[in-house]
Amino acid sequence: MRPHCARILALGVLILSFAIAPGSAHAAISFVAASSSATTGSGATSLAITKPTGVASGHVMVATVTATATGALTPPSGWTAVKDTTQGTAIRQITYYRVAGTSEGTSYSWGLGTTRQASGGIVDYSGVNNTAPIDASASAGGASGNALAGSVTTSVANDQVIVASGFNINTTVSPAAGTTERYDVPSPSTTEESADFAQASAGATASKTATPALSSSAWIAHTIALRDAAQGTLSVSTTAAPTFSANLDSGDQTATYATPLTVNDTRTTGSVGWNLTITSTQFTTGTRTLASNASTVTGVTSACANGGICTSPTNSVTYPVGVPAGSSPPTPNKLDNAASATGVGTFTVTPTIQVFVPQNSYTGSYSSTLTIAVVSGP
Repeated sequence: MRPHCARILALGVLILSFAIAPGSAHAAISFVAASSSATTGSGATSLAITKPTGVASGHVMVATVTATATGALTPPSGWTAVKDTTQGTAIRQITYYRVAGTSEGTSYSWGLGTTRQASGGIVDYSGVNNTAPIDASASAGGASGNALAGSVTTSVANDQVIVASGFNINTTVSPAAGTTERYDVPSPSTTEESADFAQASAGATASKTATPALSSSAWIAHTIALRDAAQGTLSVSTTAAPTFSANLDSGDQTATYATPLTVNDTRTTGSVGWNLTITSTQFTTGTRTLASNASTVTGVTSACANGGICTSPTNSVTYPVGVPAGSSPPTPNKLDNAASATGVGTFTVTPTIQVFVPQNSYTGSYSSTLTIAVVSGP
């Protein structure tokens, strides 16, 4: 008897995006001011940095501190760490952000733990998304040479990208080509320098190299992308187009595939949560189809994308979840959700889907179209 051939089931994925526009128009991100400070003499147990001139409610401040050795730094209340990097036993650099409130002090003090050398600065910007300010981030380090800040992948247009470079030496720094330097401040044993540039389109940024006058020391570079307030949105998208196969000679088959999605919830009006829904057309080849209940979502994972800062979604969906299918997509089922005030930021959300293929299926190449949408509210 002639054996069955392996069946290739090709799945084409279509994602429908649902977006909520920001409540009001916003100007693009603008640099407001910067301030910097450094320890002197034999060092200190804290580093105070003056508030930049012109800070107003809703501005986003980004602070970077570089200190000798690798001991912990204690930030002022209300500052959130974005990147925390050590280079050997020589230095530690931490970058933080803070959304300015209606009442800010005149300076901010970082605890250094023990007496040590440190330098740092604060840059202040208007027009930054207050709900999810950090779109992407990356860090790099080296034992000597120039500070090569790595590329980040921005999820939206018009990010402002900060390149903060710290060195284990008292020196001056030439900023990377295509950037504008905001401060360059040395202590007796450290130097902290910050520059920035605008990223007009979503996608990978260029790597940036800051050049110290003395290049024999350890260095750390942080790349931090700030999200434009005008880019606040709720959306889902993907570039996935999974394919899989089932060999009918092995009996009934359950094939599995994953569909990575990018979910953005950066609405400036605040998050009320969201849910993802799924529906599909039946797997079809010619006039032959698989059953309308052949596909099932068995689980979903989510992770903050691109080194951004996120509030992880609290998901209340119980699995498995059936994927509705018909000649045209039926009423969708909920496949994932985020409770109110969760799921804020940019995430990679990955559903895992199983497809049941009976042994008596007709041999051929099948295709189906998934329709996945994001809807406001949990």
